[in-house]
Amino acid sequence: MPSFRSIPRQTADLPLAYRTDGLTQNAVPRYYPTDTNRAVFDGLLDTMELAPGLILHRVDARDQEAADIHGVVKPGLRIALVIGGKVDVSIGQHRLLLGPQASGGLRGALISVVEPVAFLRQSNHGNVERTVSMTMTPSWLRTHLGLESAGCLEFAQKHLSVSPWSISPQAVTLVEQMLTPPALPPSLWRMYLGARALALAVEALATLEGGAPKQAATRLRKRDRIRMEQLRNFLDSGKADSLSLEEIAQYACVSVNTLQRHFSSVWGVTVVAYLRESRLERARLALEEKRVSVAEAAWLAGYSSPSNFATAFRRRYGIRPGQVGYRLNSL
Repeated sequence: MPSFRSIPRQTADLPLAYRTDGLTQNAVPRYYPTDTNRAVFDGLLDTMELAPGLILHRVDARDQEAADIHGVVKPGLRIALVIGGKVDVSIGQHRLLLGPQASGGLRGALISVVEPVAFLRQSNHGNVERTVSMTMTPSWLRTHLGLESAGCLEFAQKHLSVSPWSISPQAVTLVEQMLTPPALPPSLWRMYLGARALALAVEALATLEGGAPKQAATRLRKRDRIRMEQLRNFLDSGKADSLSLEEIAQYACVSVNTLQRHFSSVWGVTVVAYLRESRLERARLALEEKRVSVAEAAWLAGYSSPSNFATAFRRRYGIRPGQVGYRLNSL
């Protein structure tokens, strides 16, 4: 775990949903304690308007300062999906603890805001958060739902109504894709995020109409889930970096098809995608903690080309690999 300088808990102002007219408006400058210019979070934080009235907020970052984030949530129906870390937020008098459950499952939350209300996010130094949240304004809801979705519209008109739901593995995959999208031209990039945002909205809103769309998810037995948890630890250890998918399946004592099905059911991503992200994360930690060179970090992440590694690193963390040491020295 990288070591950041600790400071007393402070306050930062954050408008949770505000209009952005460009492709993306990086929200990092808004995450600063009120009396300093040091960033509160390190990683990806941005807010963008995908379409009129549909606002996307992405967080894939580490808390550097243990700061309280205060803000105002604007009217609209909000969808929050936390697939990594723990998030402790209060909207008005409602406190929500979001993130992976002890059972291994994931739960999202729908929150209806009819009038502006105070927001508070609390976290501890070093906490990691991986979140996608969306705000659908009243005008967007009226335009896209009309009068046919009575359950959604009724819920949206009840101030501070909260409705949790169990996130499907397919939804987890969509969130992963939104946090780490491929390199695309700006117009296609927006379309890529917008399509996945709408798919998430369908799953969330369907729960207000009596049930979510039927999913092809596999309900695993306890021993199969434990096996997938042990496999994830194995992947994180680095011992599988040079193994083929067939060899990983052999280690888990299952067939390749069963491996893919079970792993995706528990973690929402394929084995290959998880291993790629795990290696990239270990490369980032090596840059921070051991101050390895970019070439060495590229090798750790499985890239033969440092330039390809730098592209993937920047897409994942929002900075170039060479900036990691500089940022730590500036703290």
